[in-house]
Amino acid sequence: MGPLLLRPNYISPVWSGSRVNEARGIAGDVLYGESFDVSVHEGLVNIVEGGPHDGTPLDELVREHAAQIMGDLAGEDGIVQVLVMDAAQNLSVQVHPDEAYARAHEGDHEKTESWYIFAAEPGAFIYCGTTTDDVDALRSAAADDTIGDRYCRKVPVSEGDFILIPAGTLHALGAGVFALEVGSLGFKTYRICDWGRGRELHVRQGFDVLQTGCRPEPNHLGPFDPSVPAGVRRGVTHRLFVSDVVDVRGSWERQMDGRYEVLSCVAGTALVRTAEGSVELPYTRSLLMPASAGSYVIEGTCRVLRSYATRPGEVA
Repeated sequence: MGPLLLRPNYISPVWSGSRVNEARGIAGDVLYGESFDVSVHEGLVNIVEGGPHDGTPLDELVREHAAQIMGDLAGEDGIVQVLVMDAAQNLSVQVHPDEAYARAHEGDHEKTESWYIFAAEPGAFIYCGTTTDDVDALRSAAADDTIGDRYCRKVPVSEGDFILIPAGTLHALGAGVFALEVGSLGFKTYRICDWGRGRELHVRQGFDVLQTGCRPEPNHLGPFDPSVPAGVRRGVTHRLFVSDVVDVRGSWERQMDGRYEVLSCVAGTALVRTAEGSVELPYTRSLLMPASAGSYVIEGTCRVLRSYATRPGEVA
């Protein structure tokens, strides 16, 4: 089976910026601040775009061809998720559950995520972790919707930064940040602060799972520079998934290791070739590379994220 380009699912939250529309050539007055590009979660399942499986829902294709697509991860009930976000306003301050809590209370999986920064306006930052371990102070600030301003760490970011947001971390994408998210199988979000916008909050559940000791820092990879040597660097590592950053000048070949991979173009345009087909992967888009492809070649002058689920025990 060849590479699977997927039709994005666009959403227009209250905080939406314009850069998803601009990158994807979407006209009109509606701004789509989120694009779910690789997902099998209910309500957000992507549809295959082009090729022999054109029009097939991804979850259906995975069920029918589990071994070909998933490889030796065929027993998993989800795939690494990818979405693109552009924030004209701050996102809600939120936290996600770990595996134990998600299974017990939501029938879901852990949601750990990571953000690769496409672009950030001067002075832009993300909220990531708390400035205090005083849970009573945090609860008090959550009660009047001020926890974001009073106790969230403000972490400056710029193009090429990559940061892991483990489950339990208080976090929010800040205004002026354009990012790609790579995350684990889960989807549940507990909103603790919404900056007075009046949307539903989930304070009790949020504090059930909050880990005040989580204060991640970005991996500063720098913007893509076509003038420097090509290479592969580790972007983020978690026990559930890994994402490598691949800078390509000309071509780069990958021999796969029996599991699917998700490729996301974060600079330039990539042409992805396999023995069974080729796909052009434009800036900000992602594709699913089935395990059965065996190998692939990326051509172009581009930066691509290569993300994949880990095997049990592979990463501590």
